[in-house]
Amino acid sequence: MAGDAPHVVVHGGVHKTATSHIQSILQRNAGRLRKSGVHYVHHRDTRKKYTFPTQLNGYEKLGLNYKTKMPDDQLAKQARKFFEGIGAGPDERIVISDENMPGHSGHCVRSGLLYNRREVLLPIFAQHIPYPVTEVHLALRNYADFFASTFIEFLRSAKGENVIPEAQMKRAVLSNLPSWTGFIEQVLICFPGAQLTLWRHEDFHALSDTVIGNLCGPGIDVASLAAPGRKRGRPSASHRAVQELLIEIERSGGEAALARRVEIQDAYPRGPDYPGYDPWSAEERTHLTRLYDRDMAEIAKRDRVTLLRPRPG
Repeated sequence: MAGDAPHVVVHGGVHKTATSHIQSILQRNAGRLRKSGVHYVHHRDTRKKYTFPTQLNGYEKLGLNYKTKMPDDQLAKQARKFFEGIGAGPDERIVISDENMPGHSGHCVRSGLLYNRREVLLPIFAQHIPYPVTEVHLALRNYADFFASTFIEFLRSAKGENVIPEAQMKRAVLSNLPSWTGFIEQVLICFPGAQLTLWRHEDFHALSDTVIGNLCGPGIDVASLAAPGRKRGRPSASHRAVQELLIEIERSGGEAALARRVEIQDAYPRGPDYPGYDPWSAEERTHLTRLYDRDMAEIAKRDRVTLLRPRPG
């Protein structure tokens, strides 16, 4: 309500769409933004104190037997404590960012679907925000590249007994034909008072200033924001490294192979000699790209949706 409470801006990823880069810029400038009434919450705090508790609550509703429980009344108290602790005043802007909002990338890899637990997890995340959510910002990515990147992420964090073969991931994706349209419909339902701003990850380089400016809101000069410090992140794995890891899994078992994943990636670093990981044939990639282009065109027509596009030339 204007004049009574802050309002919330949600950046929800999705996974593997430069989310960490966006978060690092916002965090680097958090102090300065706060002086202008824009309260960016470090994504680790959002994840630990808000997203993870909402997911524990959702997992119990899904019948998953997690040791830590988060009943409804406890979640409500924890959510209010988290948001009130930000200290935002009336009409000020709270920006929270977490790509885990609809679930984890491993859920996508295993099911071949786009966040197959979203119908439980997304409403819980949305409903426990005690202030009006006025904007949601999301990047979407070509299905072929999204599932290739999330499969690498899955291999980096999987336990030995949970590893699935590449062929199983591909079969799940191609048999289910994932679509961002259902995901976006769910977001619109869960945040009925919010405007939804989308962009293709493929356009992010050209749109990065616009994306950051939209998240910070009017009155912030994006060009004057400090760049994040140099960060030695993990490079994306090469195709050869992933194939060598999968061969080692077949030979030695998941646990033994995954213990060598850093060694294998270092032996075959992505670069001119070792191109990036791509599990798709030319025909499969063409098919998935055609679906992506069709779905993005349909999503762009929806009410309350703005699809950012680079300027021509």
